[in-house]
Amino acid sequence: MAATTVAAVVAPVVATPAYAAAGQPLPLPPLRIPKLDMGVEQQPDEKIQWLRDAKLGMFIHWGVYSGPAKGEWYMENAAVTPENYRTYVTDTTGEQFTATAYKPADWARLAQDMGAKYTVLTARHHEGFALWPSTHPGAWHAGQAPLRRDFISQYVAAVRDAGLKVGLYFSPLSWRYPGYYDVTGTNCLPNAWGYVTDPAHKENARVMKNEVYQQVRELVTQYGKIDDLWWDGGWLGQQGSDADAAFFWEPGKFRDTSNEWPVDSAYSETDPATGRALGLTGLVRKHQPDIVTTLRSGWIGDYTSEEGSSVPTGPIRAGRVAEKCFTICGTWGYNSGASVMSFGTAMNILVNAWVRDITCLVNVGPDRTGAVPTAQADLVRRIGSFMTTCGQAVYGTRGGPWNPVDGQYGFTYKDKTFYIHLLPGYSGTSFTTPPIGDARVTRVFDVTSGANLPHSMDGNGRVTVTGINRTRINRTRIPEDSVVAVMLDRTVRPTDIAVGKTATASSEEASQGNTAAKAIDGSTATRWCANNGNTGQWLKVDLGAPASLTGTRIAWESDGANYRYRIEGSTDNAEWTTLADHTDTTSTSQVQVALFSARARYVRVTVTGLPAGAWASLRNLEIYDRPFTADLGTSRLVNRKSDKFMEVSGA
Repeated sequence: MAATTVAAVVAPVVATPAYAAAGQPLPLPPLRIPKLDMGVEQQPDEKIQWLRDAKLGMFIHWGVYSGPAKGEWYMENAAVTPENYRTYVTDTTGEQFTATAYKPADWARLAQDMGAKYTVLTARHHEGFALWPSTHPGAWHAGQAPLRRDFISQYVAAVRDAGLKVGLYFSPLSWRYPGYYDVTGTNCLPNAWGYVTDPAHKENARVMKNEVYQQVRELVTQYGKIDDLWWDGGWLGQQGSDADAAFFWEPGKFRDTSNEWPVDSAYSETDPATGRALGLTGLVRKHQPDIVTTLRSGWIGDYTSEEGSSVPTGPIRAGRVAEKCFTICGTWGYNSGASVMSFGTAMNILVNAWVRDITCLVNVGPDRTGAVPTAQADLVRRIGSFMTTCGQAVYGTRGGPWNPVDGQYGFTYKDKTFYIHLLPGYSGTSFTTPPIGDARVTRVFDVTSGANLPHSMDGNGRVTVTGINRTRINRTRIPEDSVVAVMLDRTVRPTDIAVGKTATASSEEASQGNTAAKAIDGSTATRWCANNGNTGQWLKVDLGAPASLTGTRIAWESDGANYRYRIEGSTDNAEWTTLADHTDTTSTSQVQVALFSARARYVRVTVTGLPAGAWASLRNLEIYDRPFTADLGTSRLVNRKSDKFMEVSGA
């Protein structure tokens, strides 16, 4: 929330806010503004909100590697040739991938038992085996003998029937293709199979790319609505980053006609509007406009991913959607020799993720028949027991409003309630919160038992809770996360009072739908834009009645651009008072905050200066009636009479 350089501020008429702050005000919820990358904008909040609210999903790694039962990287780790690896499907042995117990309804039920709101299945892993019949001539897939199955169709149907969101994992790399390690045919990367540089590898890599485009098209067109596409393995030769390999996969909206690895027309699709060949994200969005994806294709992705069993640390993942994925069974794919993670370890990862506003994707690895081993299922259901008891402190919440303390405690919140999560590293049976701002406590209770807890609040707005019982009783009380709820008489964080009110503007780019109402619809993906590049354009909000205001937050159309402006208030729509004058600002921050104290019914933002080539355009104008804190950066205070100025940090 980097803010502004303030110049020549005219003091507004000061009025007492609706609520007098008892202590340190709370910060505003951070904004997430969709970014544009490779011609595709990230999904808006309204399309990715379900993932933030879900907080828990079930990952399922299942493929041919489940036969030898040594983890999903077995083919490479053991340097098994593609020819020999195929025998794990074709040959009748104790390591054959048979799928004889494949019942995706059981998987969906297990996900429900865990409390998951979505599942993600490995439709194709690095071994290159597709769990559905694929029409690409070089594909290796479940539609071939002896399986002759479509596991994806059954999985999707079962997950949908269970009321869960449907996710598919897809890895574009395939160890079956030597060209994967030598896409130019001039510089073969190190590999387990002894492939060496060969000019023929360039065409081999192109065929692999063709297969990827065809199989992705099959997944997004044949199985109805897909909610989550979990890309993995966008790198080349398992070296560098996924973005480093974007030149090859072309993961953005469009492909380059001069690309050295063109996709054959039989496996290609075009954009209806332009006729241009679509890249991977363009192809996916064409058929699945609401889908969310990871960043592992080389495109920026709609959400970030934190992978592995490490415990999340540090601050809340503000301003973005984040997912933590980890496996409970040693490796991601079934490994008969691996032990299952302990409940305490799993809870440590989960809770430390949730208090940082991270959704968790917990992996299980079914065996070669399709059955989830008992030890994995038992742990999953134990997590579900916690969610049944304490889910109100997880589902639909956000991490915060305060940052956690590593190893000791953290917070989640929703509406008028915040939850204290006490970890094993915190030994007390009492707890004192940071200041809760202008709110008052209406109730404090133990989430596990529902029993009220004694509490008090000091003059600085800190709440002290006592009598917290952290003893395990028949698994109904869980010391791995002792959860206390604190209910307030208003929302935990200040809320925008402009949402849904009436907005007007000096002009609108109505032909593009960029009307005044779009600046106060609560979405950072929409905007108001003037219909020309003139300065002096204004946007006005009618709050419906006079209100005691504490400040505004503006999200401009573009980042890195110097918009100059003035904020005014009025009670009668005739006489205006300047609330914040930013006509001389040099700030290029996309999100800017102004703090003031005034009483007004109407708030108007007038754009007084624009960067070259830009029009007046706002993604969001938020107005607040409660005290809040914000990072205001460095402000320049100017005396109009003497022209003297003073630089003030955090003013």
